[in-house]
Amino acid sequence: THQHGAVAHVPMGGMAGGMGVQTHQHGAVGGVPMGGGAGGCSCAGCLGGGGCVSGSCCGEQVGTGAMALVGYGHGDWVTETTYKFVGGGRGDLSIVTPTKRNFMPCLALVALLVLGVVAVLLVATPAPTTTMKAVVDPQPQAKECVFWGDPHVVTFDGGRPSFYGDGEYWIVRNDLVKIQGRFMGTKYTFGLAATQKVAVGGPFIGNHVIEVEPMEKEFGGSILVDGEPVLAQYGTYSVGGVATLTYDGVGELPDMAASQWTKNIVHMYLPQGVSLTVYRWGNYLDLRIKMPPLRGGQDGSCGNFNGDPADDTTQAIFERVGVRVGQGEMLFKNRATIVFTPEMEDMLRANCPAQDLLASREHCQKELPQEASTIQMNSCLFDWCFGMNEHALRTAKTYATPQERVALGVE
Repeated sequence: THQHGAVAHVPMGGMAGGMGVQTHQHGAVGGVPMGGGAGGCSCAGCLGGGGCVSGSCCGEQVGTGAMALVGYGHGDWVTETTYKFVGGGRGDLSIVTPTKRNFMPCLALVALLVLGVVAVLLVATPAPTTTMKAVVDPQPQAKECVFWGDPHVVTFDGGRPSFYGDGEYWIVRNDLVKIQGRFMGTKYTFGLAATQKVAVGGPFIGNHVIEVEPMEKEFGGSILVDGEPVLAQYGTYSVGGVATLTYDGVGELPDMAASQWTKNIVHMYLPQGVSLTVYRWGNYLDLRIKMPPLRGGQDGSCGNFNGDPADDTTQAIFERVGVRVGQGEMLFKNRATIVFTPEMEDMLRANCPAQDLLASREHCQKELPQEASTIQMNSCLFDWCFGMNEHALRTAKTYATPQERVALGVE
């Protein structure tokens, strides 16, 4: 019991004669000795009595007892702890308020510091230099197809077909770009054809039609746009604002044998990188056609422009585009009258082997309309048999009479 700041101490130990409690007041200290002495007992109530029998269930008490934890409801004492305030920092205990540690502000600060360092590094470190190269599809290379004489041809791919029969032929056939030629015989070639007229049309020039004829009136003598004559003299003409024609005497000749004559040259500047140079002679034309490969493909007397000259034979071209321009495809207003000379008849009969002539006939019957005349058939046969002979004119001359050769000044 504590009063007026007194502290009660509970000493433990055995005491002779029994158990007692001492109380000190006004600063006195009370002791409560514990233990079993002579005539005393610490396990009262054993065997249901108020006394204790030596050697009974409580056992025999020997020595000094000690305070021990026996479980709630089984002991006689409870623990009590007291503290005395002495102040002035003279004690060894103090009241400390528990704190909960919060690391979030620290983590936020660290994160800000890290971001700051990264930002400084990004600014200070030069960015790697990247060279951007524009990927541009290479422009297809433009090439030339050349016609001269009766008519010899060098295709875009370098093939060398020839076309000797009369009629209208595809030179370039494409969905947008259409170029046709009329090949007709002359007295100087004993009926073997030369280029007599050329026509250009199609959607790429707004479906206008440009035609160029030889100089002599007998063979046309005009330059026409949509059937109307233009450029009667040297000058320039615009075709619907999509093409330009220039007529002059300037240009490199494809056949130097014609250099003795006056140059009359039509230059056509057309869309899609297409250009034509047409050399107008008295009764025939020479021409150069320059263009890149056309989108969607192309074919005709100038070949299919696929890089392979081997498939630019006369026969292969006929199999792909037909032996003549078909019905409904003509740029010309009408078809020319076909002539098959005696020299050509003799040459076809004597110089085309029978098996070649038979195969040629099968192809021509398939390609020509059913109403084709014998002359049309023979003209087709002549191309099939001699189309890959660049010098068929030399053979044709041999079938002319001496008088004909002299009259024409042909040796």
